[in-house]
Amino acid sequence: MEKSEFERVIEQLPIGACIINQDMTITFANPTFLGGLTIRQPDLVGQHLLSVFEEQARFLKRKIDSVLILKNPSFSYWQQRPHVFPMRSSRPITGDESQMYQNVQFMPLSNDNAEVTHVSIFVTDVTAEASYFIQQSDLKNVLEEEHQQLKALHQELKVAQKQMLQSEKMASIGQLAAGVAHEINNPIGFVSSNLETLKDYALKLIKTTQTQKKIIVKQAEERFIKLLEDVYERHGVDFIVEDLPELLDESLNGAERVKKIVNSLRDFALNDEEGWAEVDLYAEIESTLVVLKNELNYKVQVEKDLPQEPVFIDGKAGKIRQLLFNVILNSLQAMSSGGTLTIDCKKNGDKITLLIKDTGAGIAESDLERIFDPFFTTKEIGQGTGLGLSEVYTIIEEHEAGIDVLSKEGEGTCFTFVFNTFKAPLN
Repeated sequence: MEKSEFERVIEQLPIGACIINQDMTITFANPTFLGGLTIRQPDLVGQHLLSVFEEQARFLKRKIDSVLILKNPSFSYWQQRPHVFPMRSSRPITGDESQMYQNVQFMPLSNDNAEVTHVSIFVTDVTAEASYFIQQSDLKNVLEEEHQQLKALHQELKVAQKQMLQSEKMASIGQLAAGVAHEINNPIGFVSSNLETLKDYALKLIKTTQTQKKIIVKQAEERFIKLLEDVYERHGVDFIVEDLPELLDESLNGAERVKKIVNSLRDFALNDEEGWAEVDLYAEIESTLVVLKNELNYKVQVEKDLPQEPVFIDGKAGKIRQLLFNVILNSLQAMSSGGTLTIDCKKNGDKITLLIKDTGAGIAESDLERIFDPFFTTKEIGQGTGLGLSEVYTIIEEHEAGIDVLSKEGEGTCFTFVFNTFKAPLN
């Protein structure tokens, strides 16, 4: 019997076609459907669809039941389920050469009474389209990854650039401070020297005046003695004699304080590039407190618990100085309304533990993990660069030291550092 044109078209159609009845028994399968299967099935007609395709049975049953009940087509796209039927592809895709990427349509077939009696299943090979889509997706992912890498590099470059600008600014300020300190040192030097000489002169004049008074009192007439006492009283000579040495001592102490501040400022401003050496931790703490004296603002009480003997750590003096400055400044700024700054230092074997604690505003728990990130700051715009603690962390890493931060909002913050003690090089 000669095949009809319809049958020849169906057999040559490049789309897999399969028809099942309400019992899900296969009543028809064209050569494309049969030939594409990776399982050996010479003929599917008469077999139960769910028995032939056990792995896909649950999915197929749900789709076919929806067509039989709702009497509407149902579709399965390859993006959702790439391989409904185990079929080989004529267009292999990289990484999965044995599987066909397929779109599957489930179409209802009705009789003259509009009752759905069969379901036709059409399988379209979309491997080429899927291959192109996947390649484009992979390319997009690669480009996105490269874009993210470029963004990260750009951010690192911005960080490095801002850090460089900050370093240059700090270096300029340091040079200016060192120059100012040098200029102040000269006049303060001769002021101190002159005050010392003036004190010596004053003591000699006081002694001479007192001797003269004793001689006059013993030998002069009564009227001359009363005249002298009147002069002394009118000019407050007795008070001057008593107060002058104290004034000179206070002036000398003030000049010495200015000299100490200038020296601390000069030392702090120096660009320390001499390398690793013995660093006097106590001296650096005292120097930092002198430089930050204005920040104390008479509202912050400083409590120090330091061993009597000096403590020396192995490091770069300039870097340790900068670390102390940044941390203590942060603590003082966190106590704008007053509080207590505690500096505690202990020596444990070859380690030095330094604790810097304040009773300030504290740090939110959500911010603790970010405080060392470059440019992260909780201060208002214009009041902080966000580089201070980032620089502290860099210094800690360079010195192979340890750092720990504990903080609670409203109660304060505690920084704990662990440094290596200085060990003299062996000859």
